[in-house]
Parts: sequence; C-alpha cells; structure tokens
Amino acid sequence: MAAGSNVEDVLKTYVERSATDGMLKLTPVMKCFETANLKKYKPVLESSVWTKYQNTGKKCTVHNVSTIVIDDVAAFYVSRQKSMKDKAPMSDPDVQKAANEIRDNIAALKNAKQKEQKVDETTKRLTDTSGYTGSHKERFGADGKGKGMEGRKEMADNSGYVGNYKGQGTYGTKK
Repeated sequence: MAAGSNVEDVLKTYVERSATDGMLKLTPVMKCFETANLKKYKPVLESSVWTKYQNTGKKCTVHNVSTIVIDDVAAFYVSRQKSMKDKAPMSDPDVQKAANEIRDNIAALKNAKQKEQKVDETTKRLTDTSGYTGSHKERFGADGKGKGMEGRKEMADNSGYVGNYKGQGTYGTKK
C-alpha cells in the first residue's frame, strides 16, 4: 500500500493555482484519476461520492480526498460491480484491493514527469516583451516582467503643486 503522504503530495499538485485554502475541486481530482489510469472509478467519484464530502464551495480537503473519498470510491465501485443496493463494507477484501489500487496509482504519479505545456507561435510572439516598441516597451523591465504602475509614463503627481511651478519644496525656506 502506498504511503498516504505520497498520495497527498500528488493531490496537492492538482490544487488550483489561485486556491489559497489548499482545497480541491472535482475537476482536478478527475484529471488526477485520468492521469493515474483510474478512469473506471471516475463515474463513481462524480455521481456517488464527491457530493457527500464537498463543502459549500464544492471543494474537499486534500486529506479527505486521500483517505475518506478514496475509500468510499472503492466501496461504491465494488458495490456496483456486485450489484449491491448499499455501499460495500470496508472490511470486504475487494474494497480494500480497489482502494489500494487507487492509492498506488496516484502515488506512482509522484515520480512521473509532468508534460510541458505547449505554447503556440502566436502566443509566444505576443508575450515576448523584447519585441515591444514605443510606450509599451517602457512598461517592462529587462527581465520581461511588468513594472506595474511605475511603467506608466504619465502618473498623477499629488504633491499639491501646480504642474509648471519650479519652486517645489522651497516653501518655508529663507533665500
């Protein structure tokens, strides 16, 4: 049986980039199952199990997915195979075998090399900042990262002085 930490480590790579809570939505878990060659378990996960453990944001913690959800997926899968009305008990050897298979396949992804995302020529050309000209060129540093507000030339000067006033900062000083 694969260590639970390996399964959790793999599942953490499927957490969405924008998520700050470390929780998983259904779609990334489904992608993980597909990558791990567990397609036969996907319908059970989607229809029977996920809705039981998701929170109001339709997310589930990585720990719950690696433990409870995988066990329930195995139990419901075996009960469907045996045409049982209720969920198969966890003490059933077929359920334990299915749960171990799921965990082993997901843990095997830990050492697998992830595919590099392909970028087409148009996207590559449009995101290459070295080809920018004019005012757009000034909005990026030498490393290609954006300068943000500092990259915009015409920023408002909220110092309280009129634009053409040359004696800025001399108020209260003697001549």
